[in-house]
Amino acid sequence: MISPSPLEAHLDIVRALGSRTQPLDAIARRGFLRRRRERAADALGAITIRPAAARDAAAIALLAMLDGQRLLGGRRLVAEAEGRILAATEIASGRTVADPFEPTAGIAQLVALRAQQLRP
Repeated sequence: MISPSPLEAHLDIVRALGSRTQPLDAIARRGFLRRRRERAADALGAITIRPAAARDAAAIALLAMLDGQRLLGGRRLVAEAEGRILAATEIASGRTVADPFEPTAGIAQLVALRAQQLRP
């Protein structure tokens, strides 16, 4: 008789335990996600919100492309961390684009709020 491979043995154990591991899986998943959020928040460091300059046009265009949106012309604000632009917003319309590959939801809200404060 051929002995099962380690993967097959593992699958047999998982099938035998069934749903009894779900509470442990949920706890492990929450801990993993919490640690990932904490590391992401620490990694970004200080955020600077400033008016966009002409030299920022390429970075803003890249953000808009990655986010699947377009920003119209006009006055814009950018949110920057460690020299990288992570989010941009149009002051007049409030349309915001952000890097979808970074944890930028809060940053996008922050720059949109600042744009709202600057609208007449």
